[in-house]
Amino acid sequence: MADAGHRRGERSRGPSRSRRAPRATPPRDPRLRDRRGVVHPQRRVRVLLLGVFVVFSLFAAQLVRLQGLDAATVSAAAIDGRLREATIPAARGTITDHDGTPLAESVERRHITADPLAVQEYTKVVDGDRVTVGAAGAAADVAEVTGSDPAVLEQRLTADPSSRFTYLVKDVSPKQWQDVRRLGIPGLHAEEYRKRTYPLGESHAPVLGWVGSGDEPAGGVELVVDDVLTGTPGRRVYEQGGAGQEITTGFSEEEPAVPGHDVTLTLDSDLQWYAYDAVKQRVEEAGAVSGYAIVTNIEGEVLALASYPSFDPSDSSQDASDMRNAAIEDAYEPGSTGKVMTAAALLEQGLVEPETPIVLPSGRLPRGGTTFKDAHDPEDDIYRTFAGVLATSSNMGTILAGEDIEDQVLYDYMRRFGMGETSGLGLPGESPGLIWAPQNWSRTTKYTMLFGQGLTSNALQQHGVFQTIANGGVSVPPTLIEGTTAPDGTVTPRERATGERVIAEETAQTLTTIMENVPSASGTAPLAAVDGYRVAGKTSTASRVDPRTGRYSGVTSAFVGYAPAEDPQYVVSVTIQRPTRISQWGGTIAGPVFSDIMRYTLQEHGVPPSDTESPEIPLVYDPDRRAPGHPKGVTLGDIAIKDERDGE
Repeated sequence: MADAGHRRGERSRGPSRSRRAPRATPPRDPRLRDRRGVVHPQRRVRVLLLGVFVVFSLFAAQLVRLQGLDAATVSAAAIDGRLREATIPAARGTITDHDGTPLAESVERRHITADPLAVQEYTKVVDGDRVTVGAAGAAADVAEVTGSDPAVLEQRLTADPSSRFTYLVKDVSPKQWQDVRRLGIPGLHAEEYRKRTYPLGESHAPVLGWVGSGDEPAGGVELVVDDVLTGTPGRRVYEQGGAGQEITTGFSEEEPAVPGHDVTLTLDSDLQWYAYDAVKQRVEEAGAVSGYAIVTNIEGEVLALASYPSFDPSDSSQDASDMRNAAIEDAYEPGSTGKVMTAAALLEQGLVEPETPIVLPSGRLPRGGTTFKDAHDPEDDIYRTFAGVLATSSNMGTILAGEDIEDQVLYDYMRRFGMGETSGLGLPGESPGLIWAPQNWSRTTKYTMLFGQGLTSNALQQHGVFQTIANGGVSVPPTLIEGTTAPDGTVTPRERATGERVIAEETAQTLTTIMENVPSASGTAPLAAVDGYRVAGKTSTASRVDPRTGRYSGVTSAFVGYAPAEDPQYVVSVTIQRPTRISQWGGTIAGPVFSDIMRYTLQEHGVPPSDTESPEIPLVYDPDRRAPGHPKGVTLGDIAIKDERDGE
């Protein structure tokens, strides 16, 4: 009973929780899971396939967008990333002489550059095997072609192996670059540039100037007409590959450079060299400091403008202070060539005639608190005409003839002859010289100026005095530019300068007649004569101021003249600074060089020899002879200009 009751009690409490029947679940496909409940492989594959399909769908959509909708934009961006721009140098205009001989021209050259990182991969066949030779091998091969030092090239390639740029070899010819290029060295490229060359070197350098670093002109014609010579650079755009090479089939666009205009000078290159060589030889023979030679025609066109010492315009290592044109930059006291200006002023003012008698003092002439003398003692020949005073270059005679001219009148004539201002040639660095105005004169200034000291000028200014006289008294500014030629061949001649009359034609002719006696046996420069031609000119032996000390040291020896005297065509001046051998006199030192250059000039330009004789003009007089135009009994000695002052 108990058991029965117990069982009834159990039934009355209901079934226990642990034995409760599981909930009903939907039937499961036995193919999807294995007995352990793991996902079946087929389902995993389906999921993966679905994911791949989604990814590829995204790629496809992007591809459609890039190639369809945004193709142009993406393509342009890719090209932009590869585009490089290079400047095409413009050829600088050529400078030629009047016959078209090149004096300065630009030639095509190359700078070889390198990518050191790429060069490390350089390989070549050695003993039948291709091996990596890198920077050392590249340096050796490039050096063999260019003549460079292989050790230097290797150092440039290895100084910074991670660098992507360095200049390997500068200034090589296009052919050398092509030979280097054929070596197949990776990472080598070339920059194109134009190098300025001067075929005639030192003989023309001071006139032409030079082009220095950065293509900047300095000095001479190069600087004066830089705006004409300079062209307009071009531009080239191209695609570059990852290794730095140009993609030849890629995009390319070029805007060509426009070259500069050519400039034609009045220079005669043969004459320029001849004059330079003649001066060089004389400076060396005489142990002098320097020398200049200038040749112009009477219209002022410069055919030669030579200075020695000179410089090599292609040598960039030189000190710029030595690269100068001394013929226009050096200012010095002209000396006796300046007496020609005094003579012109006195003749123009009617204060003297060529035959005016003058008595030269014996010994010295006291003036202005000091005394003056002649280079040669006139004791044996004191009775000279004014023509004789000029022909024999007497300081004392010039003072006696000119001391009564008004100070302002003398100053004005010297200014009209170009003293105290640049010549007008236009070359940089020209000195204007110095001439004091009368209000600033000392007691001796006027007397020294009368015979060419106490003022300074350059060689071209002094040359211009004689050009004026040779041209019948009309001064024409010197010129060096004949014209320009555009890239299309259009020629533009220079504008002709108008002349300015300085003295009367009659005065100029009188001075010519007087100066024909200078290069003669009776004058101071017989060595300046030119066989077959009548020559007029003047010597000078002036005290020279040493620019370093400011004191007189040595002399300046010069001769300036023109020929043929009966129909002047060319003017030549030669100046030698501080000769220490042979002689100091202008007629002896500069006269022979003048003769040589003038002879060459006349013959080169086909000027026929003179067929007339020089007019006779008395250089001395008889003091007892009756004075023409005066009462009987009045002699030339009575009317002669003589020292009648107390020395002031």
